[in-house]
Amino acid sequence: MTGGKRLFLILAPVVLAALLVLGAWVWMGAYTRHNVKVKVPDLKAMTYNEAADALQAIGLQAEVIDSVYSDEAPKGTVVDQDPDSGRFVKPDRTVYLVLNASQPKMLNMPALVNLSKRQAISVMEILGLKVAEVQYKPDPCLDCVLAQLYKGQPIAPESRIRKGEAITLVLGQGQHGERVPVPDLRGMGFAEMKAVLSMAALNLGLVVQVQGCGNNGCDTALARVVRQFPAPGPEELVSPGGAVDVWLTMDTTAATP
Repeated sequence: MTGGKRLFLILAPVVLAALLVLGAWVWMGAYTRHNVKVKVPDLKAMTYNEAADALQAIGLQAEVIDSVYSDEAPKGTVVDQDPDSGRFVKPDRTVYLVLNASQPKMLNMPALVNLSKRQAISVMEILGLKVAEVQYKPDPCLDCVLAQLYKGQPIAPESRIRKGEAITLVLGQGQHGERVPVPDLRGMGFAEMKAVLSMAALNLGLVVQVQGCGNNGCDTALARVVRQFPAPGPEELVSPGGAVDVWLTMDTTAATP
């Protein structure tokens, strides 16, 4: 065997292996689209069709995986997405969407009768129900739930009700005509003030005035309590279920907690 043939037999397998490796690398790069990527757009507040069209235009797909209910977003629009906007992904990737439902989810009304007020409110908060107001009637058991009302009518346990609805709790007044102190609401935001009143066995009365509102009105959820009646203090005792009137202000610096 000549030297040229011997060299060919030695180099041929090496060259062949190198070509196979190179071919596999090129094929793998083409198959995985190496360095080919697209930026995920911000789809929030879009309808499903708008989001699907926006994704299809850049080679991505849309799929709805869940729905939630929120008053803060338009119904039927995207409230969350995965991957998030601004991420880079491969073409043909599916972007998973969460939409804002048109109606709140339905749930079973819990059995609140015979629970304490705190227990009942805790159960309602966990399920996503609100306290419309608390009413008191004579009963030896102070702050025990005697009845649960929906729109003024008794609602039985296990009845279907939409999440976010408001329930009136009828509570026992106690056998000695107990009276409760008025909490200091000044400086509190609207939601905090309502929660404190509820836990104090009182109701929100009149919103007498909202300072700093223009002719177009304003969102009282952003206001704070600047004045109240009855005034707070250990000597100010009222019957459970009583109402507290408030004056609000949009100037958050004027209402110091």
